[in-house]
Amino acid sequence: MNNCSHVVIGITAALLAAAALPATAQAATRSSQAGQFTAAPQSWGPYYSPGGKRAQASGTVTATGEDHEVIPSAATLTVSGTVSDLSRSSSTCGWVVFGIATVNTAGNRVTWKRQHERSCAYRTPKRFSFTYHRVYQVELKVCAEGRGRWPSIQCTAGNPAWKDIYTSPH
Repeated sequence: MNNCSHVVIGITAALLAAAALPATAQAATRSSQAGQFTAAPQSWGPYYSPGGKRAQASGTVTATGEDHEVIPSAATLTVSGTVSDLSRSSSTCGWVVFGIATVNTAGNRVTWKRQHERSCAYRTPKRFSFTYHRVYQVELKVCAEGRGRWPSIQCTAGNPAWKDIYTSPH
């Protein structure tokens, strides 16, 4: 091999090492900042109430700090969106009910929590946003039913109308 070949090999090796360095540094930074990694917001919906389009909900879900080595959950999860009443009846409201599965700090117990939002103004979307910590899964159901403080048992019952909008990858 002549001197020109050694120079070309040396330059190539230096370029390959320099190209690998940012990827290695980025991986190290990501692993050292596991609680700070934020995924881009993911859209969900629009979803409609069963038996006709009398209520509608749509929005985004944003997971932050997905560290799956210890607990398969998002450190922080924010759900934002709108719910609309699409029925013309003044006695009917559009509801969106969320089921949120959170994991305890030990990672050995899952607790289900409920969150609901409603809009009773025809075609006037109501905005909402909420945040939970150590979230494994979020599902929702859209209903159109009478005014009330809480959604009815028919709206919260476990039937096929529940839609999964987030499940932590593991």
